[in-house]
Amino acid sequence: MKIACHFCGDPVDPTSRMTWHRVEGWERKAIDPKRRSGSDIALREPRDELAHDLCIRRAQSGVAPTQTTLV
Repeated sequence: MKIACHFCGDPVDPTSRMTWHRVEGWERKAIDPKRRSGSDIALREPRDELAHDLCIRRAQSGVAPTQTTLV
């Protein structure tokens, strides 16, 4: 079964540990002060969207996943 990356459209291996799976849920900031910027997500609902690790990292840094960089 071939699944396309949400960002670049290339095939993604859904069983890989490096593949990101989109979920929806209810979030609250972590109560435990040791977790600082952590959060808790309850009632997770998986979505049929997957992405490569590189595409996620590029999106987080503000670079379009299909854009090439010199960095």
